[in-house]
Amino acid sequence: MRSAMKRGVRRSGDSVYSSAVAVGGSEAAIETRTAEVREMYALLLQGELSGPDALTASQQMLQILMDSMANAVFWKDLRSCYMGCNKVFARFAGVDPSVLVGMSDRDMPWADSQSYSADWFIDWDRQVMETGEPAFGIIEQLRSAAGEERWLQTNKVPLRDLDGRIIGVLGTFEDITNRRRAEEELQRTLDELDERVRQRTAQLTLANESLRREVEDRVRLQAEERLQRAYADALRDTAAAMTSTFDLDAVLREAVIGVERVVSADLIAVVLVDSDGHVQNSSHRASYGYGDVRIERLEGGCSELSILRRLGVDHGPIIINEPMDALGQASSVLGARISVADQVLGFLFVESAVHGFYTSSHAERLAAVADQAGAAISNARLAGRASEVAAAEERQRLAHELHDAVNQTLWTEAITAESLLRDVDESSPLYHRVARLHQLARGALSEMRALLLELRPDDLTDVGLDELINYLIAAMECRRTLQVHVDLTNPELPPDVHHVFYRVAQEALRNITQHAEAAAVEVRLNDGPIVELVVADDGRGFDDSGVPSGHLGLAIMHERAASIGATLDVDAEPGHGTTVVLRYRRPGEGP
Repeated sequence: MRSAMKRGVRRSGDSVYSSAVAVGGSEAAIETRTAEVREMYALLLQGELSGPDALTASQQMLQILMDSMANAVFWKDLRSCYMGCNKVFARFAGVDPSVLVGMSDRDMPWADSQSYSADWFIDWDRQVMETGEPAFGIIEQLRSAAGEERWLQTNKVPLRDLDGRIIGVLGTFEDITNRRRAEEELQRTLDELDERVRQRTAQLTLANESLRREVEDRVRLQAEERLQRAYADALRDTAAAMTSTFDLDAVLREAVIGVERVVSADLIAVVLVDSDGHVQNSSHRASYGYGDVRIERLEGGCSELSILRRLGVDHGPIIINEPMDALGQASSVLGARISVADQVLGFLFVESAVHGFYTSSHAERLAAVADQAGAAISNARLAGRASEVAAAEERQRLAHELHDAVNQTLWTEAITAESLLRDVDESSPLYHRVARLHQLARGALSEMRALLLELRPDDLTDVGLDELINYLIAAMECRRTLQVHVDLTNPELPPDVHHVFYRVAQEALRNITQHAEAAAVEVRLNDGPIVELVVADDGRGFDDSGVPSGHLGLAIMHERAASIGATLDVDAEPGHGTTVVLRYRRPGEGP
């Protein structure tokens, strides 16, 4: 067998392969080649081959190994010219390995490929040889001699001599066309699956979006329905609360509460005005933390607030952002008129610290409450007027009855007492008793006349001021024994001034009767440019710094004096009596 192997060895220069190399690629051929390589390797190890035979044997053994590989193997010189290959590469190139020597990629079937031409492969060869670094996993396409486009995965390493110098490049490649096609098919399948998933996802997204919109619409409609129901309930409750009473202050409070239920606000206010536009009454409510609310601005009239000025001209409702003036630190104000049959009764307005807060929806709600408030206020005023008319009629009836019955009886009693006083001798023990009876009768008659005037207040201006004060003095004298000094004139005064002088005199004399414990009283009424009323007593007096403002009617007297532009001075000292002085300067009579 060994002699056969020796005979089968060819020199490296020969162009013929050994019989083992010529065997086909069947399993039997592979076993034959494997046996020959094993036998040849054994001869080399045993030293039976030497010199040129050993080199030839090594070359043939290497060639047999490369031809047994499934991957293509090739090697090139520094000019990228092929120096050898295995049979797999030779089949791709379509040339015999012996003919391949000296050829380049420009001589191969793939030389003119548009994507992977000869320059592509030569450039990779140059890179490996210049850098000395191997290149692994190069994916490239190669056109075989049969005209098929095959995908390859190529590895290239520098080829070095015994001194380590780079003398070329050694390369291998694996045909990955089937794997590439499988990968491409898999990728197409994945892409199709992704597209189907995307389409399904888009369909689900559209379905979810449609469902979401439907749910949101239902929630919104339900919320609007609840809001409208709450709004209707609030309006109904507000109307019921406002119409359940004829008390005007209560109506205003209920109007504020009603607005609070339907319109968010930092401040709610309702203002009533008379036919001349003057503020008569008001009510308000401010939220905690809104700051200082200057409700006193309403005392200056409707011109003090921007919203009321606008509502005085426009029917409204009106929204003002950043108003020039408001009750609080408002950045947005909404107001509506309170009116009945084109008669303006007042105004309803709200304030917010948030700029642009109020909308047309808020305006509609406030206008609805304002309309209800208008009806309730009108009813309360009509009820008040009806009550006043009924009270006036009752006073007139009572005054007639008192005048026709009690007053006549007292007048008769006074005349009878006066007649008896003239008939009784002053030295008689009965004289002082009759005199006292006469005084009481006169006092009761004066008090009755004063009571009749209270029942018919319009008649006060028909009676002279001096006569009215004399009625009050006579009534006081019938209750207490006093020394009274009276000096009265009868000044011509406007009705409201006339009324105030009478009321101040009435309050001052009532205080003397109830509190002063006086022995002497002086009452003077002086006419002139300055009309002056003086009521003084020598009673116990009081410390005016320690008396509450509402005590002794002092606050009421001061308010009455201020209402006509008069001055009221009260001079009192404990143990030294009290003096009340009312002064009224006639218009046009100097400073």
